Amino acid sequence: LYLAGLAMGGKGVMFSVLGTICTSSVLGGAILAAPIAIGYGVPLAMTCRRALEHRTNPDGTLAWHPVGSIVAAMTAFGAGILALGGAWMMLRTGAPTLQESVASFLSNALAAMAERMPVDTRHGMAQELARYFPGMAAASWIVMHFANASIGQSILIRAGRNVRPTDTYSNIELPDWMSWLLVGGAIIALAGPGDLAYVGHNLVIVLLVPFFMLGLAVVHLQVRRRGFGMPVLVVFYLFLVVFGWAAFAVAGIGIIEQWVGIRGRFPAGQDQE
Repeated sequence: LYLAGLAMGGKGVMFSVLGTICTSSVLGGAILAAPIAIGYGVPLAMTCRRALEHRTNPDGTLAWHPVGSIVAAMTAFGAGILALGGAWMMLRTGAPTLQESVASFLSNALAAMAERMPVDTRHGMAQELARYFPGMAAASWIVMHFANASIGQSILIRAGRNVRPTDTYSNIELPDWMSWLLVGGAIIALAGPGDLAYVGHNLVIVLLVPFFMLGLAVVHLQVRRRGFGMPVLVVFYLFLVVFGWAAFAVAGIGIIEQWVGIRGRFPAGQDQE
């Protein structure tokens, strides 16, 4: 989908999204088509349109839409979907709490995937996962969108069919309003009652995604400046995979970079650029 959208612009987005919706309608009906349209069609159209936007500078060069703004817009869309879903569930009368509803869903899913798992173990695992499951699911959905967009763009660059030129990932910058969204989510998580606090905690996880990517940009820049090379990055990403909490530390680096600006404070080392 991103291969088509980033190569052909609006026409590629339209045909790829419509083709996906039609195919999913045939295979699974509206129950499958609607989530695909919202979860893939809308973000694809939004991301590709922004990625191919540009203006002409006075010197004749093209200024493309910043990657950081695309990341922020996609994150805001995901956070909005999560907040609307949470609000809709909170408005149901006589329904259990949001966390209980998510735990029940996860327990049923675990029962289908692991029939021999003891009931108490399944319920306990579901209760633990339910605390941050909506936020982690939304965050991974956003990350996978940008992973697929990056893969599609890389293929186009290698084939010489890219419309947008190569971006330097370590130079990514986020818009200032992204910080205010994160602060707002944190206030809801800390001060909100019951279900509202639950939504706030999960919103914070989603809103940390751009700062996580900004933190990765800082790490990449420092590795390049120190001349450590690819082996250090491989070890670093393995560490992220094994120790999930490390992602929050990287997001913390991104927050510091956004609020203080640490990329320009480190000595350049071997990289004089």
